[in-house]
Amino acid sequence: MKKVRPAVLIHGGAGSYRGLSDEVLSMRLEHLSRAVMEGYNAISKGALDAVEAAVRYMESCGFFNAGLGSVLTINGIVEMDAGIMDGRDLRVGATALLRRVKNPVSLARKIMENTDHIFIAGEWAEKLAELYGLELLDNIVSEEKLKRFKEMYESWIRGEGSRMSKLREMILKGRGIFDLHDTVGAVAIDSEGNVASAVSTGGYWLKFPGRIGDVPLVGCGFYADNDAGASAATGTGEFIARLNLSRLCCDLMRMGFQAQDACKLAIKRITDKFGPGTAGIIAVDKNGGLGFDFNTNGMGRALMYEGLDKPIAAIFREEKN
Repeated sequence: MKKVRPAVLIHGGAGSYRGLSDEVLSMRLEHLSRAVMEGYNAISKGALDAVEAAVRYMESCGFFNAGLGSVLTINGIVEMDAGIMDGRDLRVGATALLRRVKNPVSLARKIMENTDHIFIAGEWAEKLAELYGLELLDNIVSEEKLKRFKEMYESWIRGEGSRMSKLREMILKGRGIFDLHDTVGAVAIDSEGNVASAVSTGGYWLKFPGRIGDVPLVGCGFYADNDAGASAATGTGEFIARLNLSRLCCDLMRMGFQAQDACKLAIKRITDKFGPGTAGIIAVDKNGGLGFDFNTNGMGRALMYEGLDKPIAAIFREEKN
């Protein structure tokens, strides 16, 4: 069997990135670099371990909208989603509506490997996390996050911003606001040509409780198949899910498109259907080619592969990749 160059490619969310200071952007690049190295350091164990390790770092650092950094719903709680897929045999694990699990991606893997199901959500998913010894926290909702929630809610309810206008109308009648989609994701290929994909998110600020977007839905937020490649999407979940964007990207690679071309075609498709500012995607094809594209102002991303001295990280399109 022909050996493949091991590689890990991650994203830290697509969005406008407007208003972020140079210091915050620099910190984001640093965390992206550390996350991709966590994944690459695990690549010798296989692509599945690599994507889990990279996403676990992004969940644990508190800097991204996943795990400890998750945003709050309209009623001020955390609800986290995650998914993981093994390209060797199309095994899938997914979970949603988690409130206390520090690393949802690891619970998704436990569901994939240790249960008869692929998707378990809510209270019983957290019972599984406890059964498997995963870390549970009661303080994911920090005082700082509650303060930001209050500021964002007041701005949103005044009508500043167009996100969730229907929900705002419901509340005003008595019954996001921001465009940075901090979903995190990773794709990887190991030396044996096995691919994997993993994603995790807290959703978006002020979402309706119980809302589940594209992230834990196989084929939407993530997909992996050794016969094609692996992909992970980020952006407005309701649009990504309607197009099965990650499966679309993998199907294009299955047809023979290289990862970069498949990503561009997938983003062209969602742009044609729903307009700009909606999504980004990363991918690795079965030959080890890497690709990304986005129709937002920026998408945090980082890659590491055999032969590089250090990771390459970027946010905006004009940066070196």
